[in-house]
Amino acid sequence: MSQIENHWDEVSQIETELIRHLVALGLDWHDDIAMQRLATECKAFGPSHAQAAYASNDRKQKTKAELFALISVMIRTMESAARDDRDVHAGDAWKALGKHLYDAYPLRES
Repeated sequence: MSQIENHWDEVSQIETELIRHLVALGLDWHDDIAMQRLATECKAFGPSHAQAAYASNDRKQKTKAELFALISVMIRTMESAARDDRDVHAGDAWKALGKHLYDAYPLRES
């Protein structure tokens, strides 16, 4: 199946949706502290949090749940591209958030 996958297109489409969700949440991917906080929240977000978000009437929580799902899809897409030995890169919004998803250090205030 990987012969027909277009990782570049998938990554581009996922990032477009990531940006839409960030904007809807009022988050600026140029704000390093906001991206750190979002990544920290994403790492702690689990299935029970998603169920609660979708069961609520809170649009912000639903949008975050969707955003965190998109992040998961982006990671899987990037991993798939790497397994297929394809060089795929996302844009600035993903890079601003992604670097904190892999950061082993706690949230730093600067």
